[in-house]
Amino acid sequence: MPGPVREYPLDRCDRFLARCKSRSKAIKVFATGDSWLAAPGGWWRGKSVVQLLNDDDWVASVDPAHPGFNVLSIAKVGFEMKQMPTDHDLIALDYVRSEFARQDKPFAFDAFMVSGGGNDFIPKIQTYVSGGNGAAQIDDAALDAIFDLVAARWSQLLARLVPGDAPVLTNGYGPIVPTLVPGSTWLPLLGIGPWVGPWLLQHCGLDLAAARALVATVNDRFNARVAAIPGASYFDLRPTVAAMPASYWHDEIHFTAPGWKLVAQRWMEALDAHAGRTPLIGAALRGLRMSALAGAAPMAAPSAPARKRKAAAKPRTTKSASARRQRPG
Repeated sequence: MPGPVREYPLDRCDRFLARCKSRSKAIKVFATGDSWLAAPGGWWRGKSVVQLLNDDDWVASVDPAHPGFNVLSIAKVGFEMKQMPTDHDLIALDYVRSEFARQDKPFAFDAFMVSGGGNDFIPKIQTYVSGGNGAAQIDDAALDAIFDLVAARWSQLLARLVPGDAPVLTNGYGPIVPTLVPGSTWLPLLGIGPWVGPWLLQHCGLDLAAARALVATVNDRFNARVAAIPGASYFDLRPTVAAMPASYWHDEIHFTAPGWKLVAQRWMEALDAHAGRTPLIGAALRGLRMSALAGAAPMAAPSAPARKRKAAAKPRTTKSASARRQRPG
């Protein structure tokens, strides 16, 4: 008889480990972040980026020769970057590493997916944009302070991931579309957003073109900061998002099912470019040291041949108060 189903996130670990056994050639990925990896998440129709990458049929529809992905995700709707380095659910990362070490098997994730920072600045636009009567200006010092904090949290998260040869990929964010209309949910009387539209279009009195230009400036600054983070491999989603028709948008910053498929395909391209089409078996044994460096309990020692290969390897340095407004960012 099968054992009892364990609680999140270890239940996801069990499914990931089972898929590793049955799909040994799949690219192994650990994902953390916000709604750009986790949404729709049941809030509205469609599959998330992680769900699409784990869907063998969808991956095959994009590339029939692809080995597929095995993504273990702890991404959450509404998560802020400041929460990610201390997230208790990073226990999933340490558990998977220790489980492979216990079985004396070489293992390392082939890549890490991180989407974060948007919730740290998008819903807080009133703290760095002021104005009225059709005018608005950005408080550069206030915005830079937010971005400095995001960069500091990124550094802390990278220390937890300890990627070795595995790249840490991140997407930045695409353009934001200011609106006064909330996105729909499955629950009556609840909406998703809007976050920037009420402040810019109503409080500041901007027209749509001026509001879009202002948030584009803020978003461009954010992407530039994320692209410069040491140890992270940034790719630009702005062209993909900017080309989406209106029907692909669910709300100011999220998409309908066709839009998420385009985002997932861009992630697929980035993962293939950085992680390759086959798992990183050659450097896999470095994964056995990762949880100790990340602050986890010591794991079982690898076999003698594994210790020799490991010694020879040289790692690189490297919801709101209003019932109408929910915030899955």
